[in-house]
Amino acid sequence: MSSYYEESYPGWHPDAVPRQQKKWLNFLSLRFGAIISTIAPIVCFAWAYTQHEAGVVATDGLGSAWAGISLGTASYGFIWSTVVFLVVLVFNCAIPPAVIIFFDCISWLAQLITICFYMQELGGWHAGGYEYSRNNIHDYLYGAEVFGCSMMFLGIIFNMILMIVASRAFHVQRRAKKQLTKPGLEDV
Repeated sequence: MSSYYEESYPGWHPDAVPRQQKKWLNFLSLRFGAIISTIAPIVCFAWAYTQHEAGVVATDGLGSAWAGISLGTASYGFIWSTVVFLVVLVFNCAIPPAVIIFFDCISWLAQLITICFYMQELGGWHAGGYEYSRNNIHDYLYGAEVFGCSMMFLGIIFNMILMIVASRAFHVQRRAKKQLTKPGLEDV
């Protein structure tokens, strides 16, 4: 006789995602939102990094560093969300919620920390603007950086929601595992 835990969490085989319950659509739509919300910061911060390195604007030298760090954390969030999305969609496999919690928490914390420092730097530049630019590109650069930050905040929200959903799934699995009893002689 099979238990609830074995039926609800079968592991790595083709019937791992309960398609009849349609819960996987919610998961995939949240994960797709996380992917889309990290593409825009990657593009914005990559362009900002090249503009700062080329010397288009005069900053105190931290512009390219903060753009590079934010580019790295946004890229991590994009790669992680894309891998999970493809594994669930293509291979039809269940990923343990503890793994999802761990890597989404890393993505959430990294993006939150870097974007807070980036916004602090942008706040200082907002008061006086960039000191020097060629072809008035500083307005576009500042706008791209602000847009990248706002989209990264949206990605942070998606990662937080995905962590909460995975935490609930982990709790349900843990409770189901505790409710298992040892099979009796008649069940064998």
